[in-house]
Amino acid sequence: MMSFSPARCPISLLSAVLLWTGCSAGSTGKTTEQRTEVRFAERPDGPLQEADLGDMEEPDPFIFEQSVLHTIALEIPADSVAALGSEPYEYVVANATIDGIELPDVGLRLRGKIGSFRTLSGKPKLKLDFNEFVDGRRMEGLESLSLNNSVVDCSFLKETLGYAVFAAIGAPAARTSYAQVTINDENYGLYVVVETQDDRFVKERWDDPDGNLYDGKYVWYGGSNYILLDFAEDHDTLYQLEEGTDVGHADISSLSEALAETGGAPNYYETMGEVLDWDNAHRVWAGEQWVGQNDGYCLNKNNYRVYFDPEDGLADFIPWDLDYSMLRDADWGRDWEAPSGNIARACFADETCWNAHRLVVADTLDVIETLDLEEQMDAHLALVEDLMYSDPKAECSASDLPGWHSYVQRWITQRSSNLESRWDL
Repeated sequence: MMSFSPARCPISLLSAVLLWTGCSAGSTGKTTEQRTEVRFAERPDGPLQEADLGDMEEPDPFIFEQSVLHTIALEIPADSVAALGSEPYEYVVANATIDGIELPDVGLRLRGKIGSFRTLSGKPKLKLDFNEFVDGRRMEGLESLSLNNSVVDCSFLKETLGYAVFAAIGAPAARTSYAQVTINDENYGLYVVVETQDDRFVKERWDDPDGNLYDGKYVWYGGSNYILLDFAEDHDTLYQLEEGTDVGHADISSLSEALAETGGAPNYYETMGEVLDWDNAHRVWAGEQWVGQNDGYCLNKNNYRVYFDPEDGLADFIPWDLDYSMLRDADWGRDWEAPSGNIARACFADETCWNAHRLVVADTLDVIETLDLEEQMDAHLALVEDLMYSDPKAECSASDLPGWHSYVQRWITQRSSNLESRWDL
């Protein structure tokens, strides 16, 4: 197994970025006078009422509106700050005001591991849980919300554009937006708001939301001690059940057993199709390759979820955490011809599966051609570029930002042609 290196500093990649794009750090970006004035969020229907805060049926949460900048103010009492210092992944009590909606006593904890974890003294990755301490409470139908610090992605564009690609090609994808965050009245700068993949996420994407949702992210024991989770590697019981019913990981084991029995066999594709939704898998993996998700299931056996759909009994992959995306496989010493993920590697070695995947890649490229990703990128930058340059918690130099944005632009304009060549399309 190749070494796992999510702790690579994003700044160390800048020289490779500029070499690949053929640009200088000052080749793109706007002057202060050219940047668009920030449009802060104003809910069209006014603040939510107390009666709305337990309703899961909110059809379209305003927090994911991408045309405005959202505001999230967090008040963390001193005892909660101290608790996060000793147990950062345990929820503490905090007060939140989101786009004018006051939410006292929310659950708050830190997120991230080797690559993106930061304490409150830096720019922490956060999760808010609205009913952790107030039973049954929702915010715009949401039970929780994820706030990503983008310390790995200096462009602040990879997650918003990447999830847009996954959604367009029919893969289950989180929604995103941007927010300016303050903690105890201190400006913590720009954050990417990401839809948490929880029961609400499942309900909106599957006809039957009563299946089991598991987290496939690596298990970290501190320092450089971790385990990457995959099937047929005796890791079944390490998958964390996020939503659903505890069945002793019997559903995860069904994938492992099928893979162990048929990987490399002539009936691999057919047999795995009895436990795995191949259409979903092909779409998620094609999305991973287009967005250059080096830290996803295929290339690193990381950052994925699995949902077992009761309607057909099959497992569906879900992409997650795209901050290490828009990277060429060689950047991490990987090769899309030989994925690390066991199911994907067996698929690419199987002629039937490889041919089926090739057709999905072709369909993916056709869809992406209609997305106007450059326009989406321009719209995001027009909204938040000024905050990127003035972010007091940023770990990237302002002088480096134009190079990062040039890199992303080059990626979205050239990636499809690169994959056409790789798949001989």
